[in-house]
Amino acid sequence: MRIIVCEIKKIWSIKTLAIIAVLSALYFTLISGYLSSYPRGYPRGIWFWDVDFGHHLTENYGATLEQDDFDDFFESYFDIIYHEINSFIESRPIFFEAGIFDIWGYWDTRDFVWTHYDTLSEREINLWYAVYSEMESSLPNRRMQNFFDLINMYEHRWVADINYFIEHTPVSDREAQRLREIRDSGEMLSIMPSYTMFLTSTYGRYLSVLVILVTLILNSPIITTDRANRVNWLQYSSKQGRHILKKQFIAILISAIGMTTIILAVFSWIFSSTETYVFWNNGINSFLNFPYYWLPITYGQYVLLIVGIIYLLSIGTAAFAFVLSRLSHSMIRLIFKIIPFFIMTMLLSNWILDQFLAIYLGGDVLMQMLSILFLLIVGTTLATLVTRREKRVELE
Repeated sequence: MRIIVCEIKKIWSIKTLAIIAVLSALYFTLISGYLSSYPRGYPRGIWFWDVDFGHHLTENYGATLEQDDFDDFFESYFDIIYHEINSFIESRPIFFEAGIFDIWGYWDTRDFVWTHYDTLSEREINLWYAVYSEMESSLPNRRMQNFFDLINMYEHRWVADINYFIEHTPVSDREAQRLREIRDSGEMLSIMPSYTMFLTSTYGRYLSVLVILVTLILNSPIITTDRANRVNWLQYSSKQGRHILKKQFIAILISAIGMTTIILAVFSWIFSSTETYVFWNNGINSFLNFPYYWLPITYGQYVLLIVGIIYLLSIGTAAFAFVLSRLSHSMIRLIFKIIPFFIMTMLLSNWILDQFLAIYLGGDVLMQMLSILFLLIVGTTLATLVTRREKRVELE
């Protein structure tokens, strides 16, 4: 155990930790734009309206929106929307000039203009376009449109969307069966904003790349450095010394798991600023959400699966880093081996975590899981073979 601790101290050098700290800071700079754009409170863009409503519905009605809850939401929220947009109309002189005093008057005027456009004077047309522009660009109007979009999605659209997806996209029989199960099982009553799922999978995807890179930087140099300094010659001179490589492998695995835990803890704390934890018990298939997902799990389970995959990627990468380090006699050779491995592992990670578990868009979930296991099994098998060979190897 003492030797393993000493090897861990060698791995966790000040220089290496400084490099990792700089990379983590750069990563945060790149990902901070996604976090700051998460529209908690009220959407900054028309495409993100589901987030605000998702938080409101979850905080008031729980993980699912049943019919009674929906009716209550419609009545209470419609009053809020109605008073908000009427206050906006009352505050703008252009509406008063057009003889519009509330939203009903605006809708009546809009219908009249559409049906009698050819009979209007140039002044009336210009006035209407000024009113229309003022209304369409306003936040209260966007909020009202989003509200009715949500109503439409809950009452009608999600069933039609799934049916359309089955009939008009090249899904397999297994995918179509899962889609029908989602449609008929009640999973879609869950409250889960689409942008929340997108942000989570994107954040996990970028975080996995950071973990892979940090694992390679942390663990790759140790054995190559020993070989460059011919420390292995001293190790080969005794029976105990020939077992050190095995202990170095254990130290590398411990270091990989430890560093991954630190990175996940820090960046999970940063991610918590978005308050997506509100949806922890909400199912990931939802009338608010597209794409559709293979597993009937909650958002919390979805996050834990991403965390588990990141750990598996870290361990598999650490095992390969150990093998590549053992097969390299200098840092230059090691770098030329690590770069292509990093690119391949990054592509694998992106393939798995991009829209993770999504039907059709995310690929076959079984193939993705097998790919992760393949990386882990091959890496640990090669590392085990290397440690066994070390016991009989001649001086190089």
